[in-house]
Amino acid sequence: MCRSGEEWNMNELGIPVLLVFIGTYIAISSEKVNRTGMALLGMGAIGFVFWAAILLGLPSTQNWEIGPFAEIVFHIEWDTVLFVTSMMIIVAVAAASGMFQYIALMLVRPSRGDQRYLFVTFLLFVLGISLFFDTVSTMLIMAPLTIEVCKALEIDFKPFLIAESITCNFASIPSIVGAVPNLVIATQVERETGRSIVGELFLVFLPLAIILFVVSTPLFLRYYKVSFGTTDSHRMEVVAEIDPSSMITSRRDFYASAIAIVILVVGFGFGPGFGLRPPVVALVIAAFFLILSHDRANDFLMKIGWDTVFFLVGLFGLVGALIITGLIDDLAVYTSAIIGDNLTIATSFMIWIPAMLSAFLDNLPVSMVLAPIAVFEGLPAAITGILPFALIFAVNIGGYIFTPLGSPANMVAMGFSEREHNPISFMEFAKIGTILGFIHLGLGTGWLLLVGMFGILPVFLIGMAIAVVLLAIFMRPFVKASSEQA
Repeated sequence: MCRSGEEWNMNELGIPVLLVFIGTYIAISSEKVNRTGMALLGMGAIGFVFWAAILLGLPSTQNWEIGPFAEIVFHIEWDTVLFVTSMMIIVAVAAASGMFQYIALMLVRPSRGDQRYLFVTFLLFVLGISLFFDTVSTMLIMAPLTIEVCKALEIDFKPFLIAESITCNFASIPSIVGAVPNLVIATQVERETGRSIVGELFLVFLPLAIILFVVSTPLFLRYYKVSFGTTDSHRMEVVAEIDPSSMITSRRDFYASAIAIVILVVGFGFGPGFGLRPPVVALVIAAFFLILSHDRANDFLMKIGWDTVFFLVGLFGLVGALIITGLIDDLAVYTSAIIGDNLTIATSFMIWIPAMLSAFLDNLPVSMVLAPIAVFEGLPAAITGILPFALIFAVNIGGYIFTPLGSPANMVAMGFSEREHNPISFMEFAKIGTILGFIHLGLGTGWLLLVGMFGILPVFLIGMAIAVVLLAIFMRPFVKASSEQA
């Protein structure tokens, strides 16, 4: 039932739109149809529903000034779509320059054949770059790099890919550009409240991301201990003799990519403080790359994952229709009635429920549907202050619980393993992902309750001190072993 004084916001188009949305998502989740085609078909079907409503003269269409389909297109988050596309262009240019192969050789050399050391090194690298690249871009960088290194050293690459995809999911949480859901939720907060959470997001989650890394990596090493050993010294010598600079195919693109990444880091970090949003920074750099490449621009454009781009367009259109018909407002009203004004209940609800949904559904539509609820004006200010962080945490962690379906990054890793005819099975991913996911959800719930009770800055300062100490203790054996080998 509605709360006292609240009325249904859903108009007469709500039921047919909801049926189209549910049917589309069931078809996508079945994996028996192309998800991009299905998302676009669902968006088109809702366009026909709105068109029919205009012909029938339904009351809800009287205020539409730009046409039935234009109403849907208006609600597409084009800045997010452009951000994802721009990042794909940047990654394509950097990959073509040989930058990632260069980095791979630089990472392999210090391991001196110790596969556990190499494993930890790769995960540390993922932890770092996840702050500046979205999860899909991170895995587009790491997956081919990892496979090539593992093949050269005759190591099973599957433990590496699984661990990297899980790590990039939780390591991306502190950054607004770390995952598309982060950007969607942060944009919703800024649109509804005028508040930018870019800096707060970093302060709230950076210590937690490091702590989750320190907790997760030993569990990875224990779980995959039979997969690790020491690479034959002769093979390591062959790899060590390769000059990393020989991997660079274009010095111009290599240096341009290096400079661009520095600009990205600076722009993403300081731009929002001056009103310069990440999509603008990424778009300018991507456009510069295309101009610089000139005759090769079309080759880079062909490497963009256009299926992902149009999948986003379709999803935004579907969720936009839920907003137009009032369904999102109704969901927000009933959710607020459940969580009331209790901080513990509200935080726990906004972590565990979206996480469970993201375990079976793609975390992007989950974040799109629930983002308006996280900033619902009917909730107390103390609760709406913490709910966006809870939702961002939930959809990223939920991406690897029970199934790998919740996060596109997982699917990228699995796709690369299939190309090598050594596929990662759902069960193989789900076992370690579920174990870690529940541990992470428990730690994250306690962490956000502390933030809600004591404030962001005190928890950040104490959390960073704890995180740095734990990381130093964890890394000490690996640093010692490396110095002894040297």
